[in-house]
Amino acid sequence: MMDIIFASPVWGMSITLGAYMIGVAIQKKTKIMALQPILVASVIIVAFLTVTGRSYVEYSAQNTFLAYILSLSAVVLAVPVYRNLHILKKYWLPILLGVTSGSVATIVTAILVGKAMGTDIEILISMIPKSSTTPIAFAVSETLGGIPAFTVALVVLTGIAGAVFGPALLNLLRVEHYIARGLTLGTITHAIGTVRAFTEGEVCGSMSSLAMALAGTLTAFIAPLFAAIFF
Repeated sequence: MMDIIFASPVWGMSITLGAYMIGVAIQKKTKIMALQPILVASVIIVAFLTVTGRSYVEYSAQNTFLAYILSLSAVVLAVPVYRNLHILKKYWLPILLGVTSGSVATIVTAILVGKAMGTDIEILISMIPKSSTTPIAFAVSETLGGIPAFTVALVVLTGIAGAVFGPALLNLLRVEHYIARGLTLGTITHAIGTVRAFTEGEVCGSMSSLAMALAGTLTAFIAPLFAAIFF
């Protein structure tokens, strides 16, 4: 049976999609925010590769197509942003200042805390783009001399943590405005946080989508600057 599965040229992609669908089903059934589909899928895939003895290199090679369309799928997020363009025009200055300050704060905080803990420079550099979307974070980490694979892991963990604890923290801080909540989730927790933002309404999700795009672009420009300043 396993020989038949691995004989397929798309077994890796099938495992990825199947694991993610299982993750979605589990979260819908349990309603537990901590059981994010991407986290559940990751656990399933790691367990599968460990049990079967297949290499990650082989598995990754079979997911090239998914990796390619991942960056393209971000274009879909422009639709709700367009629908709420009037909000962007009205609040463009607070939005720009909020995303900028959030992006700078997350980079500086990661560097200062890491330095205080005596973290290796290569690890610190890898932490700089952790709040960007995966394609941007990977490229920035690679360009600055970090560890791209480690950066991607941090991106996923940051997104999951934000999606799980972000809304509760915003409630605790009494941040109730849908624009502020969306901007916060999008700036810090990127795509995973944006999915969570859409559960609070289309406007909140739209602002999160916008913040994610702006924060990612801004990080690509300012990350080398902060790397030069601190390292």
